[in-house]
Amino acid sequence: MSRRDAGIPRPSKGAGFTLIELMVTVAVLAIIATIAVPAMQGLIAANRLSAASTELVTALQLARSEAIRRNAPVTVCASDDGTNCENSTDWGRWIVTGTDNTTGNAEVIRDSTVTGDMQVAGPAAGIRFRPTGLLDAQAAVTLCLPVSNPSSNQRVVTMMVGGGVATSKQSGDGACS
Repeated sequence: MSRRDAGIPRPSKGAGFTLIELMVTVAVLAIIATIAVPAMQGLIAANRLSAASTELVTALQLARSEAIRRNAPVTVCASDDGTNCENSTDWGRWIVTGTDNTTGNAEVIRDSTVTGDMQVAGPAAGIRFRPTGLLDAQAAVTLCLPVSNPSSNQRVVTMMVGGGVATSKQSGDGACS
């Protein structure tokens, strides 16, 4: 042995993992993954619902502020093409539309779409804000993911007559109605 190797310990003959130790480690990792994956799927679904409901609330607040700013009615409604309101309760895509004060023509202020298997149901006529920022009647839009985890797989966004917004969780027992 040279002087150069004197301070470096040499691996012993039994160093490393045995096959049994490796199998136990893999089994423990499999058990942890089995427990963690459903919890992670529920977390992702809950975040998707939260993000979509926040996007809708943002569109409603924008519509209200634009109605006041333009001193003209502004509508949030379902749309198939992103340019026109459809008389439909399927709000998979919604637009905020109002009158342009300079030209007098209708214009799309905002266009939003949900992704994946998210289902959104709202009033067929849309939600129309008067120039004062008030509504004629209370309106609600329901966002739903057809999953059993989380148990509260629906979010209901309610617009009050005075312009306030409330969001609540509901359980659909894994289904969307």
